[in-house]
Amino acid sequence: MTKRYRQLTVAELEGVRLEFVQFLASEGIAADDWERKLAQNSPDVQACIDEFSEKFWDGATGAIKCLEHRPDDQNLWLFHFGETSAHVIRCKKDGQLVEWSQGGKSFEQEARGQEIFLLLEQGALPCSEERFKEVHSELSSESDQA
Repeated sequence: MTKRYRQLTVAELEGVRLEFVQFLASEGIAADDWERKLAQNSPDVQACIDEFSEKFWDGATGAIKCLEHRPDDQNLWLFHFGETSAHVIRCKKDGQLVEWSQGGKSFEQEARGQEIFLLLEQGALPCSEERFKEVHSELSSESDQA
């Protein structure tokens, strides 16, 4: 199986402990079996964590429609994801000058989650569609004034 996402960290797994326990149960792995596998450092442990991580990231990225990324004080990026494309808005501030740009990116439907995941790993955070629309309106009104 090709990994599309990274494995969840121990802290992240702890944060979704209940979901992980339910996953193990759905795989027919009882708590005492899991503890035994951990104690024996079984390769099944990493395989289970890998599989759960894939399912977790698929679910998490599948639920995201918009992301906001502020890599520094001068740049704002907003992304709106469809099934096979993303609309991107960038606002760059340089002193009093504000520069707006927008574009898009197409991708295969299967790659949608990976596109979102890569942005999350770079520090982007989920935001509402309303937030995206607000910034898009601001971009539109700036363009009308130019």
